[in-house]
Amino acid sequence: MLDEKDRRALADIEQRLRADDPAFARRMNATTVRGSFPAIAVLCATVFLALPFVALFLGPKAALILIDLAAVAVVVILACRNIRGQDGRTGEKNQDGDGQE
Repeated sequence: MLDEKDRRALADIEQRLRADDPAFARRMNATTVRGSFPAIAVLCATVFLALPFVALFLGPKAALILIDLAAVAVVVILACRNIRGQDGRTGEKNQDGDGQE
């Protein structure tokens, strides 16, 4: 546990952060994160485990196709996350108000 001096210092830092960057403070105070399922990690682990069997039983061309399909799936997952704003940046405006960071 923190002592009183450290708690006051931490509270001061939090207060200054809320004043300086309210959008960041809102994102950090969010209680739930939508889409927190590690889809990319699960996909990569599945491909890693399946690849030797696919290559052994179906050949190297099938293994390359599996890798290509996995790469496309990763791109689709990342694009969907970006569109829905799961990374916390989509739809947020910067200091200039132009929507870019």
